[in-house]
Amino acid sequence: MRAVCVSQPHSISLVEVERPRPGPGEVQVAVAAAGICGSDVELLEGSRPAPYVRYPIVPGHEWAGTVTQLGEGVAGLAPGDRVVAEGIRPCGRCNRCKEGRSNLCTSDYAETGFTHQGAFAEHVVVPAQLVHRLAPDADLAAAVLLEPAACVAQGMLEVDLRPGLQVAVVGAGTLGLLAVSLLRLTSPGRLALLGTRADRLALGRRLGATDVVDVRVEGALDDLRDRFDLVFEAASRPAGGAAALMLARRGGTVVLEGISGTQEPSLVGDDIPLKQLRVQGVFGASGAAWRWVVELFGAGALELAPLVSHRFPLHEFQRAFATLRDRSADALKVQLVP
Repeated sequence: MRAVCVSQPHSISLVEVERPRPGPGEVQVAVAAAGICGSDVELLEGSRPAPYVRYPIVPGHEWAGTVTQLGEGVAGLAPGDRVVAEGIRPCGRCNRCKEGRSNLCTSDYAETGFTHQGAFAEHVVVPAQLVHRLAPDADLAAAVLLEPAACVAQGMLEVDLRPGLQVAVVGAGTLGLLAVSLLRLTSPGRLALLGTRADRLALGRRLGATDVVDVRVEGALDDLRDRFDLVFEAASRPAGGAAALMLARRGGTVVLEGISGTQEPSLVGDDIPLKQLRVQGVFGASGAAWRWVVELFGAGALELAPLVSHRFPLHEFQRAFATLRDRSADALKVQLVP
């Protein structure tokens, strides 16, 4: 089969490889579409921390497809089923796994697309226990967004959500827009989206934001200081975390979803004790977060298709990565279609 392989940082190519066969407890899936994430760009550029990648690697952790073959002992799935699957491959034995926090597994890190061959290929093989079946008529291009949606949902499972909260989302990229889509379901009293790009802010309003704020406007952030019960940060840059702390009211909660990649301190630490803030980090998604978003998607409550901006055939992977990096292309979620 064809696959996109990163043999080492800055070296990526389309190769012919043997189609993976499912072993006991595994499932082979024909990939319908796979999304390119910022972490895939890190993998290509060599900036992803060493414990979280194994070269050479076929990337692709955001994907959806159709079951084509079952390994020995697999029950509850059949060829033709439309599916997605959790990326992190937990051991199931450590203390974190036993707590149900499979995203924090303490065994050697394992994740499809980073340490195990991913979905930038015609087929992918994954453990059956991580597979989530979709409706027979599910939109597979939209279902690719369930992986980042699950990561956002993980942050929400960690905090106290209730109707009527004053909520802000910092960052109008994929994660921020998914946060708006999920948070609107909690009936917030206010749901503000902060960003820099007019088209994404407009999409955020369509997805449920009650108001949108262009942070480039002078004084826009200052006018919102200390206003919000809950701030969800998804900007993935140092300024995003600092802004989130500033926006939260005294006694409020800040969820930090974005990873800035900076090695320097980027938060004003005194804001945390002086305002008695609860600051919650997020890493990946547990099985509970996956189940939540899959159920919402199946019920038609989670709109994902509008976030897909570009789709390219597998052999145009170079163009797909270039589009994601090109701000003038207005790319939101770029997909490869094997």
